[in-house]
This record gives sequence, structure tokens and C-alpha cells, in this order.
Amino acid sequence: MKYRYIGMTLGGLLIAFIMFFIVQISGLTRNGQIPGVGGDDISVVSPASNPDKIGMQPASFENVSEFSTETSRKMRISGMADPGSVVVLLNRGERLRQIKTDAEGNWGVTLDIDGQAMAIEALMFTGQDEVSIRSDETIFRLPVPAGPNVASANYTAPALVMICASGGPSRIIQSPFGQSPTTGPLTLGAIDYDDAGGVIFSGSTSAEGRVRIYLGEQAIGETPVQADGRWNFTAGKMLPLGEYDVWAELLRLNAPRVRIGVVFERLPPLPQTDGDDGSLSVSFEPLRWQIRRSLIGGGSQSTVVFAQQGQIETIKLPESESARP
Repeated sequence: MKYRYIGMTLGGLLIAFIMFFIVQISGLTRNGQIPGVGGDDISVVSPASNPDKIGMQPASFENVSEFSTETSRKMRISGMADPGSVVVLLNRGERLRQIKTDAEGNWGVTLDIDGQAMAIEALMFTGQDEVSIRSDETIFRLPVPAGPNVASANYTAPALVMICASGGPSRIIQSPFGQSPTTGPLTLGAIDYDDAGGVIFSGSTSAEGRVRIYLGEQAIGETPVQADGRWNFTAGKMLPLGEYDVWAELLRLNAPRVRIGVVFERLPPLPQTDGDDGSLSVSFEPLRWQIRRSLIGGGSQSTVVFAQQGQIETIKLPESESARP
């Protein structure tokens, strides 16, 4: 009788332990910590949450240039991606070229130019799971339009080539005007803006210091020059629709201030259509091009590129002021 009691007790403990274990496993599965087999229990592991994918970055465009041969015009593109990955280039959504990166993650390609507008993106594929990551940047190539006003516009390059990223400043690789507005060490690059009224002013300089931005004669902010000589300033949701005189002013220690001015216009948003796919709308003017593109998921983004001709002014201030950036 005594042994039967001990056996029943041990059996009950064993059953209780098994039931407790089943409950714990069931709870973990419902919480997605242990993937089940089908139904809502399956958890999809994203590259960001997978330890093997930590540090994986989209393919980037490091260098872009355009050149002519005896028979054609070509574009050379190089960039970085994960070592051993495959980079697929798309032009306006169509597959263009596939390149494998080397052991350091470098890749490069030379493309033929057909004279049409180009919008080049990069998809990176890694490993055997066929996970693809779309690049943050897009290369746009927009040729100078044919027409009676082309000669009077004094274009010195056959196309605009620029690198754009959503929410970031655009980089002008080649301007149809030959050069962006420049005076002394200061250059004013593209101006980018979105539907919400956020505007990004950008440029470059060979001097150390700070760059202050004005609308008319009203200063709206300033930004330091980065180590690579580039600068950009974002004005969030503060510019209504309309046209403005925009000035960039370089502030340096013990040196005269230098100013560049352009006439900038913020246009109303593009009309929304079903399935916006990055289609382009370009306004060609003698001293500026305004490129507007719809975004997948809604909204639009615009980039304005200016000619060298425009308002350029060098301001010499008293020594006490010029020494105080």
C-alpha cells in the first residue's frame, strides 16, 4: 500500500510537469518566440532582427561620371555593398545590369546612354535566402530638351546627372549649365523640397566656417561646413507656396563674408494618381530646372538646379564682424 501511494504521487508529479511544459511551449509559440508550422504562429524574421543580417546596408553610389567615346556616350558608376553580394541595377523599374561585389564590397559598371531620361536604382541580394534591399538613392539623368530655346539657354553639358535620396540633399554630378552658382570658395547646389513644405538647401565650399541661409533679408538658420566641404540646412514646414530670393552666406574667421543668391520657387504638390511610380515632371527655364517626381506610396519631391548666372555678391564687413562667424 505504501509503495502504491508513492507510485501514484510520482505519477501525478510527472503528469503535472508534462502539462506545465506543454503550457510553456504553447505560450512561447503564441508570442512568436518559437515559430509554429502554419497559421498565425509563423513569425517572419526581417534582416534587421536576424543576427546574421546585422550591419547589412543598402547598396550605395559612391562615384558617378559621364564621358564620350568615338561612337557613343557612357556612364560609369561605382559603389559599395555587402561583400559577396549581388547588385542589380534598374532603370525606370526595368532590369539593366547585374554585378557581383568583391571581397571589400566594391562594385562598378559602365553603361551605355541611349539619350532618354534615366532613373537608376540598385537592389542588393545577399546569401541564399534571396533577401533584397533597395538602395536609398536614385541616379537621375535628364537630357537637355530639343527645341528653339536650347541655344539661347547656353547649355554646356548634354544632360543633368544627379543623385537623389528621399529626405536628403541631392548631389549634382553634372549640370546642364556647366556649373552651379559659385563665387569665391562658396557654391550653392540643388534645393530640395517636399509636399509638406520642408526645404533642404545644400552646397559646398573649400573654406572652413558656417553657412547662413536667408529668405530675402531674413536669416532662417545656419549650418557648419562638414569635413568633406559639403553643407546642408533643412527648413521644416516653414515655406509657403511662392517665389523667394534665397541667399547662402559663408561666414569665416578673419575673412570677408561671401554671398550667393538665386530665385527659388516652391510649387504646389503634383496631382496624385493611382499607383504613383516615380514618374518625372521637369520645368525647363533659362536659369533653373525644376524636377518633380511622384513617390511610391504617395506624395512628391522636387529638386531645383540653378545656372551659374544669377545674383552674386561679395560682402566686406568691418574686421570686428568678419572675425566673428
